[in-house]
Amino acid sequence: MPPKLRASLIPLLIALAASAAVQAKTSDRKQATNIEADRAEYHTKADAPSVLDGNVVVVQGSMTAKGGHAQVWDNKGKTSRVLMTGSPVVLTETLDDGSPMKATAAQVDYNLDTETAVFTGNVVLTQPKGSMSGQKVVYNMKTGAVNSGGDGTRVKMVLQPKPGA
Repeated sequence: MPPKLRASLIPLLIALAASAAVQAKTSDRKQATNIEADRAEYHTKADAPSVLDGNVVVVQGSMTAKGGHAQVWDNKGKTSRVLMTGSPVVLTETLDDGSPMKATAAQVDYNLDTETAVFTGNVVLTQPKGSMSGQKVVYNMKTGAVNSGGDGTRVKMVLQPKPGA
């Protein structure tokens, strides 16, 4: 492939990979959230997070997140942020198209107000359409936009061909 053509395809491939990387099941966010842990310390103040330790499991609809530790911030009785850490944090979910998605990272920081999740530390996102890995991935659940790299680390993607292609 000529270098000029290859260079013009790179932005297109990145856009396709980002749109294919994750598109969470929108109905999950309307479901009740069930949380389990070995220990919990609950706070109602906005500046003091509740703390969950040991085998933390968060389930909301088809989404399951597992990690070793979580901090949960409330704002006026509503959960506003969840920060999970683990060895690693493992998130699984069924996407809107019915396909499975799995993400692993050292840390997942989910801001419920902005519907943005930031995965950091050895991030790997996989689904049947392809995979993405890097040190940091920012996912906007409202728009489906995925941003990664730009911090001096490399982003790696694998795009699977369409069936019958």
